[in-house]
Amino acid sequence: MVLVANGGLGSTFDELELNRVLCESHGVDVAGVIVNKILPSKLDQTRDYLSRALMQRWGVPLLGCIPDRPFLGCPALADLERLFDTRLIGGGRHRFRHYRVPDINLVTTSLKRFLENVRQKPSRTLYVSHVTRDDIILGFLGEYTRLKRRGVPFESALILCGRENKYDVCPQILDILKDPELADVPIMIAKMSTHDAMGAMRTLTPKLNIGDNHRVEIAVEHYEPHIDFELLLERTSSPVPLSEEEVMEAATRSSTLGAAAETAAAAAVASTEAVLS
Repeated sequence: MVLVANGGLGSTFDELELNRVLCESHGVDVAGVIVNKILPSKLDQTRDYLSRALMQRWGVPLLGCIPDRPFLGCPALADLERLFDTRLIGGGRHRFRHYRVPDINLVTTSLKRFLENVRQKPSRTLYVSHVTRDDIILGFLGEYTRLKRRGVPFESALILCGRENKYDVCPQILDILKDPELADVPIMIAKMSTHDAMGAMRTLTPKLNIGDNHRVEIAVEHYEPHIDFELLLERTSSPVPLSEEEVMEAATRSSTLGAAAETAAAAAVASTEAVLS
């Protein structure tokens, strides 16, 4: 098994030690460790310390030490569709456009201040508004139309929030949103309060998605140089086929694992696959 952890030095090693003891108590061999999301400025220090500590205390190698890449933690609109169990009303071809969490803005101002904000903020900003703010919706659409006529890219998106069975977008606004001329504007509806939606997005951990080619390519390019794949394959491969007695012993031992151990092992494997994908 390969253990994967996030972070720096102290807390990371404590977390790894707890999982190593759990593996040891159930006869699971630890092939090595991969540490993820290291501050780039601390990468060399962390790699040096953990490499020595793991070999001295456990006798296992550090297989990878990965610097943090904030982009990989930026949610795409497709991630938000899954989070809110909804679909984009328009702008479907921008489903894999990513937004930084600091660039998510809750709209609580007047239309005048909102339009000033739209023109001052980065072009790729995600706005969150209540579904009853017809003025904000129309202002957002108007800004899209204005920039489109000037040939200027418009990369912002709008999430309309309102508790289910209590607030809805008015029918006239829905008709406007379905206009073919506005079919490329990324807008979605979340059936919850703006407060809950903002909280959900702040705590969201985006996952790699097979359809998100851009993020997958960047993940591969980012992780590949920092993982010793030859050593990983060497440590996780069995050079000699197991004997029948060894297979039976392993099967018997596996059957005695408790539910907690099985859950921990599955989580560790899933984390490893996510890192290597």
